[in-house]
Amino acid sequence: MEENSKEKTSKIRKLKRIMSQKVVLNLIYITFVTIYFVFFGIIEKYMNPDVFLIYIKATSFVFLILTILIFEKAYKEDNDTIALNGIEFLVISIFTLLILYIPRVIEIENTTYIVFGLCLFISYYIIKNILIYTKERKAELDKLSDIKEIVKDVPIKKETRRKNKPEE
Repeated sequence: MEENSKEKTSKIRKLKRIMSQKVVLNLIYITFVTIYFVFFGIIEKYMNPDVFLIYIKATSFVFLILTILIFEKAYKEDNDTIALNGIEFLVISIFTLLILYIPRVIEIENTTYIVFGLCLFISYYIIKNILIYTKERKAELDKLSDIKEIVKDVPIKKETRRKNKPEE
């Protein structure tokens, strides 16, 4: 009995390490995206518009190449997590490229568009972290639960009876 509780405790510690690795990795992504967009906001204010245009195109191109490399790696390893990260990088690169066009179309400042995008990406990563944590936590708690051993999944079959039929 005591060994069983030690095993459960070690499994819980292992789960916390795994979950914290995924959550920390996503927090690193959030930090990277925040720095990236804050840097764009600062550069947009203090840089020549022509140089800013070249900078946007260059960073979008770099992100698109990085996205292709991530997709290739995900395909080779058949890993859904890496593919999801590739999609995230693709969205960031498209958003970066649209900095040139969307603010002009809807007649807002580039800084407003950048801040709005930053808020969207931060919200996405926060929701993603919450979902990862709850999913992993639920899966581990289901593994630790003894209820499935106690209650078998065999359905109870009841014989149907007619209500109007007299009993013999």
